[in-house]
Amino acid sequence: MSSFDSNRWYPISSSEVLSERHVYQTSLAGQELAVWRDDNGIANAWENRCPHRGLRLSLGVNLGHELRCQYHGWTYESGSGGCTFVPAHRDATEPSKACVSTFAVREAGGLVWASLGAPVGDPPLIKTQEGGTIFTFMRSLPFNLPVAEVAKGLLEDGVCFAECFDQEPGSVGLRQFGNDSVALSVGENGRSGLHFYIQPHSADKTIVHVNALLQEPVSRSFVERFSHVFGEFRRALERPRVEQPVTKVAAARKSTQTPVPVPVVVAVPQTSSAEYRCKVTSRVQETGDIVSFGLTPIGRTLPQLTPGMHVSVTTPSGVVRQYSVINGPHEREAFLIGVKRELQSLGGSRSMHDDVKEGTELKITVPRNGFPLRRNGRTPVLIAGGIGITPILAMAQALNASGDKYAMHYFVRGPEHTPFEERLRTLGRNVFIHTGLDVEGTRRRLEEIVEKLNPEQTEVYTCGPGPMIDTVKDVACKRGIPEESVRFEYFKNTDIPTGGDAFEVTLAKSGKTFMVPSDKTLLKACWDEGVPLEASCEQGVCGTCMTAVLSGELEHHDTYLSKRERESGKWIMPCVSRCKSQKLVLDV
Repeated sequence: MSSFDSNRWYPISSSEVLSERHVYQTSLAGQELAVWRDDNGIANAWENRCPHRGLRLSLGVNLGHELRCQYHGWTYESGSGGCTFVPAHRDATEPSKACVSTFAVREAGGLVWASLGAPVGDPPLIKTQEGGTIFTFMRSLPFNLPVAEVAKGLLEDGVCFAECFDQEPGSVGLRQFGNDSVALSVGENGRSGLHFYIQPHSADKTIVHVNALLQEPVSRSFVERFSHVFGEFRRALERPRVEQPVTKVAAARKSTQTPVPVPVVVAVPQTSSAEYRCKVTSRVQETGDIVSFGLTPIGRTLPQLTPGMHVSVTTPSGVVRQYSVINGPHEREAFLIGVKRELQSLGGSRSMHDDVKEGTELKITVPRNGFPLRRNGRTPVLIAGGIGITPILAMAQALNASGDKYAMHYFVRGPEHTPFEERLRTLGRNVFIHTGLDVEGTRRRLEEIVEKLNPEQTEVYTCGPGPMIDTVKDVACKRGIPEESVRFEYFKNTDIPTGGDAFEVTLAKSGKTFMVPSDKTLLKACWDEGVPLEASCEQGVCGTCMTAVLSGELEHHDTYLSKRERESGKWIMPCVSRCKSQKLVLDV
């Protein structure tokens, strides 16, 4: 195995350990990491140190979109690591320029991967043969040994794992894959086996993450046999070192061990933690009314992107608009968005089409995901209409890259109105394009599509014009697909109230209380009181202004929150939603 390379991907945990609102602590080459997943499904790998007083962030609280240090309550946002709240400066628009040092992170093969430098490409997963293999994460186990000794032990003595498959040691094959992985294959076809991924925790500690490839679902007896063999293998590998006198072990470490260097971490300079300055590096006329743009960050790298994300763009006219990120998994140079010129444009799409050229600089927000692709075992069926293809295309590219089963149906007026044709072609037989259908024809085609689906095994994702989304929801639910398995994203909200009863608002963190009159939105009332809530679309669509609620009977008018989120009473979109009771308490 080669020495540590800060610009390579290394496994740091299984995806399973990043459970809801959990913060996981680990190390990579001596660099302590706080690893956590936000409520949008984005994984973060941060230096495990609060910039304020240095307390471990792994002791902090995962708030869903932010991580709060337990010492003095400083709070840092997912993605950028920028400080969003300092208790001593509650009313400050920018409470601090402090920023947690963040590292590149990616999820692949059931594992979370990180790099301490600038990695290129995807994590080095062990290649497998096609054909009926079921992938299962088994276990992560620490070894009190350097990486080289663990890797050598796996290659020389890993045949002991043949017992897990009821095979003789001579029937299994072992090979090194890449720099830090070992593959064990069973039988002639090699379609079953174990994949060992090695994490260099520190100079004298290594963690091995194991995936199993089986022809059938993993059984309890297999798990028990594997755990027994894995434990015995570790004990056998560590035994020679344990049996040495302590003085000899210490002397050996001093004379023979080459410590893994701990990198010097430098925070990425940021003018504002929640913003990117981008230069337009590409502009492509996709159709007569749709243009795609490549937005390359200035002085920063792209954050971790997940299908369904969007960014808020401040157009040259000053209007802020939300656009879905189209990037496939391998596109890491620029944010890619598509913009349709709206005939009734209020200045957003018109400005993007008329004023934005290659070389133009634009301000965008940190990407957010209100329409995430969920990996829950159900088969995704993607349905898009018109410019609604943008988030759906990102999902299709991700599913295609990972080899997952899916189908995508795209409804357009005609061939000349089909954008991103080259990208669609690369998706091959998974894509079905339906052209020239009227309202009734679209409904009939949708009924034909869902009639062939298994309601218990299907997850529908749809984006496009509002009437089409409503039709997809209606047709899918009548087929028996559960409502919570029909995921959608609107571009516009037609349920924006023009007024309502007045109510009182209390801000829990500051104790401030004020009234929201009948003719003013909750968001604008907060702004008038100096409450720095971030907002973007002001239509209840993008989710930017989503605010936590401690008490109050809510009246929802957004399209962002799910039915379950609405029923929980824990969230409100202050740009459009109101309170039906006389008092509302916000966690602000």
